[in-house]
Formats: sequence, structure tokens, C-alpha cells
Amino acid sequence: MRRRLIVTTALIAFVALLVAGIPLGVVESRRARSDELSRLEREADEIAAAVDDRVERGRMPVPAALAALVPAGRSIVIRHGNLSAQAGDRPTGAVLSARSGADQGTAVTITASADEVDERQRDVWLLIAGLVLAGTTAAAGLAVLQARRLTRPIDRLVTTSDQLGSGDFSARSGPLDVPELDRVGRSLDDAAAQIATLVGRQREFAANVSHQLRSPLTGLRLRLEALQAHGADPEVRRHEVDAALDVADRLEQTVADLLAHARAGTAGPPTDADLAVLARQHTLRWEPAFARAGRQLRLDATGRVPVRVTPGGVAQALDVLVENGLRHGRGRVTVTATTDAAGAVLAVSDEGPGIAPQDEAVVFDRHVSRGGSTGLGLSLARALVEADGGRLLLADPRPPRFEIRLPLRVPDDVAG
Repeated sequence: MRRRLIVTTALIAFVALLVAGIPLGVVESRRARSDELSRLEREADEIAAAVDDRVERGRMPVPAALAALVPAGRSIVIRHGNLSAQAGDRPTGAVLSARSGADQGTAVTITASADEVDERQRDVWLLIAGLVLAGTTAAAGLAVLQARRLTRPIDRLVTTSDQLGSGDFSARSGPLDVPELDRVGRSLDDAAAQIATLVGRQREFAANVSHQLRSPLTGLRLRLEALQAHGADPEVRRHEVDAALDVADRLEQTVADLLAHARAGTAGPPTDADLAVLARQHTLRWEPAFARAGRQLRLDATGRVPVRVTPGGVAQALDVLVENGLRHGRGRVTVTATTDAAGAVLAVSDEGPGIAPQDEAVVFDRHVSRGGSTGLGLSLARALVEADGGRLLLADPRPPRFEIRLPLRVPDDVAG
């Protein structure tokens, strides 16, 4: 593109200068010839005036007298009636001739070499050729500067596009100092930001899906293992099958919630819920896993804790906290559902060593883990709780106590 722009600009300038220069050269050449003829005519008039009186009396000037009147490099012919005389040496080669234009009866024709006119014409054409060459060179130089000004932003756009194509969605073209290309650059940067957001959401969604499906799959596996080990007892078999079906229902609901979130970008409309009931249900689901690990899971929920949350959001966050207590905690894990002056509280605590001081500030950051896990759980749980207008916080690092805090739902009769 750069070479094409330079060549095109230089060619346009060359043609434009030729279009202007050729007529100018023709005009100047003709004027040089006209000027020379006018000068010769004036010289002929002067000679005619000098010899007219003598010729009128029928006597031609003597050759020596005529030779004195003829300028160097000229030849003249004088005619008056039947009288004629010639003086000077006739130039060789191309010549110019002019005749006196005075009213005297004597006619003088003067002849001179055309070399001087040819030289003047040649100088005119050389000057025009130099101007054309200089103008074309200047145009090519300006085209080089303009090409650099245009191609550098284009090169930046190409580089940015290549980076985006290779997966670097942080690439930006930035200001390009060319208004038209700036618009293209802004569009490309906006597209890069949108692509980065979409890819980030896709990756986050995939990570969240894998994490949210792990807990019910683990519960289902535990039920099936218990059924395999104690399936001979009809009562145990019936209990474990019911529990496995309950876990399968929960898994199906989780998948449905994830699909709804993927399609609509939300976890569904808020519904009324009781955190005490929610804590009781999830405690029962996790009891077999704790029993298998030789651990105790305790529930502390006596009164109603009414809230308004999206389906599955707080429940999945609670599962994350309980699973963390099982995997990384020690001793008894306690699930508490209560209220205080600030609102509803759903807490999970254990008797382990808790969170190290250097990890307290980053415990909710994505991919931060000190126990060999993915580091997604607490980050996902916080996002789910915040989507319902609540907060997930580390109330006490040692022993650990995580609290989900939500606004209490005001009954309709009280609100009215």
C-alpha cells in the first residue's frame, strides 16, 4: 500500500506538471521567437531610415558605408525600385528574417542566425523540465511522509487484530491520529472488550458449572456407595435410594438453574425462602458425607429466618461453605441460621486452625487456594450471595466462621 500510494501521488503530480508545463513552454518558445523578430524588424527600420534619403536620390550607399550599418552576424538586402544592394555575411543554418515596416519607399530585409532563439527556447524547456522533476520529487517526498502517517496506524490495527486473533483480548489500538482510522480503532477496541467479556463469562460459567456440579455428584456417589455396601438390608436400601433420588433431583435443579443463568444472564426471579428450612435441608444432605469422614455436622436453627432470594443461589453458596468445612476444616462443623439487628445470618463454622493471616485478605479471590482445590468455591459463593443483594464475609478467621448476610423479608401485612 505504501509503495502504491507513493507511485500514484508522484504520477499524479508528474501529469499535472506536464499539463501545466507544456503549454507554458510552447508560449515561452513562441514569445522568444517573436521577440527576436521584433528586434530584427527594429534594426531593419533603423537601417532603412539611415539610407532612405540617399536611395531616394537614386544613389545606393557604397558597400563600406552599408557594412558599417549592419550589426555583427547579420546580413541585409536593400531594395528601392530597381535599385538593390546587399551587405553583411548571410548566416548559415537556420535563420530568421524580418523586413522593415516603415512607410519609406526603401525596403530593408535583415537576416540573422536562429541560434540565439533556439538557445532561449532550449533554456525554457530545460527550466520547465527541471520544475517538473523538482515538483514530482517533492510530491513523492510528501507522499512518503503521508504514507508513513497512514500506514503506521494501519500497521497498528493489523497488529492489534493479529493479537486478538491469537487470543490476547487485552490488545488495544489506541489513538491513531487519523480521524477515519480512529473510528475503526475505537470499533476494534470496543469489539475486543466485548469479546473479552464474552470469553471471560464463558470461562467463568464453565468453571462455575464444574464447581457447582461437583457437590451433588459427590453426594450421589456417596449414596450409591452406601447402597452398594448395605444394599442387602431392605430398610437401608429404601433409605439410600430415596436419598440418591433426592440428590439426583438437586442435581437436576442445579443444571436447570445453570441453563437459565446461561440463557438469561440471571439466576431467575427472587422468591421467598426461609434460611432455617434451607439450612435444615442441606444439613440432612451432607450428614452421610460427614459420617463417612468420621466428622459431625450440627444444625443451629430454631426460629424462622425469612428472606427473598433467587432459587439456588444461596443454597449453592451454603453447599460451598459446608464442603469447605468438610474438606479443609477440623472437628465439628456448625450451620447456623438466625437473625440479628443487621438482618438474616446463615453461618458455617468449624473447629479447625482457620485461615492463615496472609490469606485473610485474598480468601475470596478466584484461584486462591491453600488446600489443593480449584480456588473457585468461595469466589463463586460470594458472587451468588451478592447477586441476591447480600454479603459473604469471613466473620472470624481462627477458628473459621463464614457468614452469609441477607436483608430480612418484611411480611406483606407489616409492609402494608
